[in-house]
Amino acid sequence: MSTQAQKTLDIQQILRLAEDESVDGQQAERKAQISFWQYKLHQSSNKPRLLLNGELPNLSRTIIPVTQNDGSETFRERSLATSLLELSLVQNVAPTGGTFFASSQINRIDIFSNPTTTSYLSYPVLVGFRQPIGSFNSLKWANKIEPFKYKESKKKFLEDLEMSKVKGLQLFFNLLYSQENISIAKRQLTNADTLFQLAKKRLSVGKITENEFLRNEINFLEAEQDNQQSIAEFLFALRQFQSFFFMKDSIRLVKPQAPPKVEIDKEVALERLKQNSTKSLQIQRKLLEADRELSQARANAGLKMDITVSFGLSKSSTSLANLYNRLQDQENARLTFQVPILDWQRGKSEIKIATLNKKNIESQTNQEMLELETELIRQIHIWQLAQKQLAIAQKTQESAEKSYQITFQEYLGGFTGLSELDKALEAKNLASQNYLRQLESIWIGYYKIRLLCLYDFEKKISLD
Repeated sequence: MSTQAQKTLDIQQILRLAEDESVDGQQAERKAQISFWQYKLHQSSNKPRLLLNGELPNLSRTIIPVTQNDGSETFRERSLATSLLELSLVQNVAPTGGTFFASSQINRIDIFSNPTTTSYLSYPVLVGFRQPIGSFNSLKWANKIEPFKYKESKKKFLEDLEMSKVKGLQLFFNLLYSQENISIAKRQLTNADTLFQLAKKRLSVGKITENEFLRNEINFLEAEQDNQQSIAEFLFALRQFQSFFFMKDSIRLVKPQAPPKVEIDKEVALERLKQNSTKSLQIQRKLLEADRELSQARANAGLKMDITVSFGLSKSSTSLANLYNRLQDQENARLTFQVPILDWQRGKSEIKIATLNKKNIESQTNQEMLELETELIRQIHIWQLAQKQLAIAQKTQESAEKSYQITFQEYLGGFTGLSELDKALEAKNLASQNYLRQLESIWIGYYKIRLLCLYDFEKKISLD
């Protein structure tokens, strides 16, 4: 009969597993990769694109109207094939919002008549520039905002890793509570059974009342029920733990010691929060986005022009060999404009909306930062309080354990009653649970502070 493998884990292993092998850790890695490639995609907008376009061939056989010399029209059959090959280069100019373009192109037309004729048209060189004036420059603003998004994503990756450690610690202590409760429930069941068997003997010789015997029996039945309940709760906690860490093994956790003492100065923590947190970058990015929306609203409301100039060489011929002899130059210049004359205050409304949105974002982001600072101070207070209470909780646990052992022996000897034994047992269990809660508050509290500040207070370095 095969038995399931059991893995023993301590708290340091849990922290490493949470970062490298947990569900959240792997998701954070994938999100970081997506952000990296999104930034690469943006960077490509500032670089030239070289494209090869073609039609090889485009066949057409139709009946079309043809105008005669006397002005009348008649329908004629027309059969031809066109081919095109073009190499084009496009470069965006971010500071001005313009676009530089260059291309080289060759065309061929085959007319299927009697006889078949072939002709060529080439544009060996065609260069030009298109410059919008007064229009919204989206690439210029993207170059301002996208680096903030990328920095934000890198900070978010670190925060996600720290959050995975917090979740891993929460699951660790949740499972540890269940593991400890099983041990407590088993000991209680053993002791309750011992006392119940003793009560049977004492009842038979008349040393205890029937009421005290029934109370022992009730304690035994409740201990049996608590033992079954603790096993069920442990299996549920184990399932959650295994799912988060992608494990199938049975787990036994090692009760942790208190972490090394670390000094956390509130002022230093608040400064690291402002410097390192994702929120600080989010605020800068949101303000830039608000400025972008205002700039776009102003551009939409004003005069817009578009200037396009190009120069090139061309040649048509029925022979491919003569296609690049005696090239002819060609120039093109075009100016288009748009002036809003009657828009029923559409442009003014868009500007007003964008201005108010910017003010609202400024107020909202300042409030968010204040709330984050308040949360950091709260977490530091909780962590510092847990450190002070840990030594008391440990001493209380030791005293409660000794008190229970003494009361248990006194009850066996008939020197104390069952009520005192129940009280001693309850005090022992509460002290044990309280000690674990203080350990949990210290460990999880420290990593929550790290999460907010993205700073290792033990090594005194930023996490990035």
